[in-house]
Amino acid sequence: MLGRLAVGILLSALIAGYARRRGSLSGSGAVASVVVGATIYSGGGLRWFSALFVFFVTSTLLGRVGRGRKEALRREYSKGDTRDAWQVLANGGVASLCGLAVALLGAGGSAEACLAGGFVGALATATGDTWATEIGPLSRRSPRSLVGLRRVPAGTSGAVSGLGLVATAAGGGLVGLVFGLWEPSRLLVWVAIGGLSGAAGALVDSLLGARLQARFFCDRCARRCEGAVHHCGATARHCGGLRWFGNDTVNLIATISGALVGAFLGR
Repeated sequence: MLGRLAVGILLSALIAGYARRRGSLSGSGAVASVVVGATIYSGGGLRWFSALFVFFVTSTLLGRVGRGRKEALRREYSKGDTRDAWQVLANGGVASLCGLAVALLGAGGSAEACLAGGFVGALATATGDTWATEIGPLSRRSPRSLVGLRRVPAGTSGAVSGLGLVATAAGGGLVGLVFGLWEPSRLLVWVAIGGLSGAAGALVDSLLGARLQARFFCDRCARRCEGAVHHCGATARHCGGLRWFGNDTVNLIATISGALVGAFLGR
């Protein structure tokens, strides 16, 4: 285990260092990424880490697609492109716990299959959500809110589009595909687990975003935003959802949901 942990720390530090230099991670985000990557590698080795690596690479590449068109939306609705520790843990913490459980418990048989399914489900949810966030705004049609199915502006929490749904399924399926390459006899099974659990987690994400996530309004700019302070610097007033229920909380619950579905299917 110690040997795997050392390799995991080294590989994760290299990736986190690169992401930190290009501005994708803050200092705390880089530290959290090393912790997440190291625990995943210590439990599942290169097979599990390769799925995490695909999440990182594809998220980075998709972030460059249509950057100009998405930049305004990011300023209005998100924390920005630089991920801090809370964002990293909200997306990768559940997958990390699955890896840690395998490393500490030495699980085998159905228990390890359950944890592997949970890992794939959590990572598929995070990947599918990220893909939808990066690709969905490029849709020519406005998304629909899951509450009332009405058309809402792009970037609205809890809104989905056809392009975003396809991206979600593709991202989750890719995680399952990469994980399944190490077990060719069950390749299609893992693709299905990734796609289904990722879609389930993304559905929970959208429902929570539409119903419970905090919403704010900047009176100075007459625009909605997700934080109590708008990017213009003005204090935004709370206008809906639970004030303490932010995007990181939504992502954490969504990945837990995806992990539960993946663990069930993995058995």
